[in-house]
Amino acid sequence: MIEFYPKSIYYPREAVEEKLAKGELQSTEKQLFGFALRHRDEIQALAKEDEPQPSDETLLDNLRAYILSTGTLNPAADMGNMFREISNEVWFQNEKKPISSQQVTEEWKKLYAQKWHEARIFEAFILIEHRAQELVAVLRQTESVQ
Repeated sequence: MIEFYPKSIYYPREAVEEKLAKGELQSTEKQLFGFALRHRDEIQALAKEDEPQPSDETLLDNLRAYILSTGTLNPAADMGNMFREISNEVWFQNEKKPISSQQVTEEWKKLYAQKWHEARIFEAFILIEHRAQELVAVLRQTESVQ
């Protein structure tokens, strides 16, 4: 099984599990299922290179590998969420002392962008474990969903 753990931050599995239990990963879950559906054909093709009749775990491993290769579940959503995080940081920094939003943005990117992305990928990997059967069902679909 392909695993992923953030290297740039300490983000314990228990914290992600707690967020999941509280329903705080619904947006990420929706993005994960959308990703699986959008990339199903590619993931199936990759899995068939491993096994002619891919097992559930092979499909899930190829889903994980595909997520790692793209680095995101949904680029537009990531940009929007990152923009909100930066906007919050601009507000917070300006509460202490006036500082340009461009300077805050550059500092945030340098300090937090990689950590932020790694945390999102880690959350997706935890969701894959918890929603494995539903994801396999999506990945095994052969008809277009309309």
